[in-house]
Amino acid sequence: MQVAPLSDKHRGELQLATERALQQWAKEVFAPREIVSAMERILLFLRQNGGASKQARQVASLAFVIGEQVVQLGGWKWMSVSDDGSVNPAIVSPDGGRAVLVVDVMTLLVAGETKGSLGSLVRACLQNEPHAGVVTM
Repeated sequence: MQVAPLSDKHRGELQLATERALQQWAKEVFAPREIVSAMERILLFLRQNGGASKQARQVASLAFVIGEQVVQLGGWKWMSVSDDGSVNPAIVSPDGGRAVLVVDVMTLLVAGETKGSLGSLVRACLQNEPHAGVVTM
């Protein structure tokens, strides 16, 4: 896996998408754990209403919101992580040993190709536990 910093442009786009999603889906929610709970309902809605390919923008926004909660709660950082050096926003653990390819994981969750909840993903990140969505680098 290749890990690189996100450019200022990509970081700004990610932040803007996250802020828009929070305004749309969690207007009155501010605590990271409450935001994760609110996003569980969005995940269920997306699963029931067309799946990942029809709702790619919403899937990416959901991914960015969840990633940002792990950043806020656990000190993870936004980076680009990919096999080929392309830009792929991901969160990387403080020690650099683990990563979550957030858009890929959300796509699998929305499509129902992987089981689990957003809470279990966040918990695995924060408690350094194994999870299908967390890769070791």
